[in-house]
Amino acid sequence: MKCKVGDKVRFLNDVGGGKVTRIVKNTVYVLDANGFEVPALINDIIVVNQSTESRYSGDSSSSDTGLTTNHSQGGTIKESEIQPNLDYEDLASIDFLDDDKDAVGDMLGLHLAFVPADQAKVVDSPQELYIINDSPYRAFYSISRWEGSVVKPLRAGFLYPDSKELVKEFDRESLNADITLNIQCIFFKNIDFSPQQPEYYDLRINPTKFFRAGSFADNDFFEERAIIYSIADSQKEELLKTLTDSNIDNVIKQKDLKHQESTSKRVEHDVEEIDLHIQELVDNPNDFTAGQIIEMQLARFKVALEGGLKSKATKMVFIHGVGNGKLKLELRKELDKNYPKLRYQDASFKEYGYGATIVFFKAIK
Repeated sequence: MKCKVGDKVRFLNDVGGGKVTRIVKNTVYVLDANGFEVPALINDIIVVNQSTESRYSGDSSSSDTGLTTNHSQGGTIKESEIQPNLDYEDLASIDFLDDDKDAVGDMLGLHLAFVPADQAKVVDSPQELYIINDSPYRAFYSISRWEGSVVKPLRAGFLYPDSKELVKEFDRESLNADITLNIQCIFFKNIDFSPQQPEYYDLRINPTKFFRAGSFADNDFFEERAIIYSIADSQKEELLKTLTDSNIDNVIKQKDLKHQESTSKRVEHDVEEIDLHIQELVDNPNDFTAGQIIEMQLARFKVALEGGLKSKATKMVFIHGVGNGKLKLELRKELDKNYPKLRYQDASFKEYGYGATIVFFKAIK
C-alpha cells in the first residue's frame, strides 16, 4: 500500500504504530508513542490516517482536497472526526478488531449532510457531501448515484464510531437537477454486539432545497449550517412506533396555528401563496414516513383552500415542488373530486418552475 511521510500507520505483524518520519526504498521508519523510530517493511504496515496532502483520493473532478474544512463563517471539522477514504485493497488487509474496544449500545445513527462551502452565501455555494456515523458501531459503506438503471460509484470506505467523512463536493450547477443517491452500509464492532440489518437506501435529493436558505439549519454534527438526511436512526424509528392518527392531527393543528402568517404571505393584494413543503409544516420532517408527510401536506392544502373560499382572495398559489409528482397529483385529484367549480392551472413558470399550482376562486375581471 502507498504511504508517505506524515501518514499515521499501524503495524500488521505487531502491536502499535505511529507516524511515518522517512522512507528508504522498501523500509518505512515509524515514530511510535514512546518517541522511538521503528523501521518496518512497507508491506508490513497499513495507513490508518493519511496526511493533509493525500487525505482524499479518488474522483479528480471532486474538490475533496485537504484534511480540515474551514468555511467562511469560522466552522471547522476536527481532524479526529474525519476518517480517510480507503481503497478496496486496503479494506481487505486492515485488522479491524484492534485493541481499542468499541462502546456498548445498539442505537444506530447514519446520516448524510450537505454543508455549504461558503456559509455567507449558502444558496449560491458549492455543497460538500459528508457521511456521518453517529453510532457505537463501525461501518463499511458505499455511496453511488443512480444513472438510469445502474449506479455510478462516488465513494466507498470505512467509518469508525462517531466519525464523519467528506464524500464529494458538488458544484452549484450540478445540483440544479434531481439526484438519487444509493447508500449501502454494514455495521459491526470489535466486541460482542447485537447485529444490525445491513442498510440499503435510495435517497432522492430535491434540488429546490438548495434554493431555500431556510433549508440549511444548525445541527449536532457541524458548526456550520447544513441539510441533514437521516439514513438510519434508531431513536426516530422508536418515536414513529408511538405515533397515532391523533398525534398527526395535533401536529398539523399546532404547526398550522404557529406558522399560518409565515406560510401564507401576500404576493399581490388578491393572491395568497401557500408553501406545502413539509419543513414548513412540521419542525422535524424526518420523524414521519412518506405516507404521513403527504397526509399532512394534503391536510394543510384543504385548510388553506377552505379559508380561501371564505376570504376575499381571488387566487391562491400552492407550492408543492417538483418531487416525484405525487403531491401535485393528489392535490389536483382533490380539486377535481371535491371542488369541481374551481379552476386551476400551473402557476407562473418564471416564478415557480413546475413546482406550483394556482387556484382561481373568483372570475377574473
